[in-house]
Amino acid sequence: MTSAQPPRADPIPYQPAHHPAQPPVQPQYWLQSGPMLQQRTWQRSTRSPIMVISSLAGLAFAAIAVVALLVGSVNASFFTARGIVVCPSASVQAMQIGPGTPVQISDERGTELATTTLGQRRTAESGRCELPFSAHDVEAGRGGYVVRVGNAFQETVSESALAAGAVLRPVG
Repeated sequence: MTSAQPPRADPIPYQPAHHPAQPPVQPQYWLQSGPMLQQRTWQRSTRSPIMVISSLAGLAFAAIAVVALLVGSVNASFFTARGIVVCPSASVQAMQIGPGTPVQISDERGTELATTTLGQRRTAESGRCELPFSAHDVEAGRGGYVVRVGNAFQETVSESALAAGAVLRPVG
């Protein structure tokens, strides 16, 4: 009895048992071509609005990025100088350094960058007397800064120390 078998429609052809003398047959992983699928009507009708909205959103994000870079570069060029002056123990300096004493911050060349005054006396955790000061919008990138407290004393301080809160101690 011989019966005719229809050809197989499987994408993977029949593979006989592997013989060492013959290389194995590679399976075929692609499908046979068929008719194109119809495009959905919503895809045709919304393609242009989606492209316009996506383009506008991309431009908005680019504008936000440019503004953020500009604001960041401007803010990076200035900082707030903070610090405390330890109350002097010498009576002569104690008369010259107190609340309201002017504090001048300048670069090492003598260019004045900011002025402020000493704040009210406060007692630190260690029990010492301190006079705080704070100056906004000090130009960054000047290297060393000279902090002059009244006519009593001056001290050279780094930018990082002023940004973190410098501790100044009058000698005397």
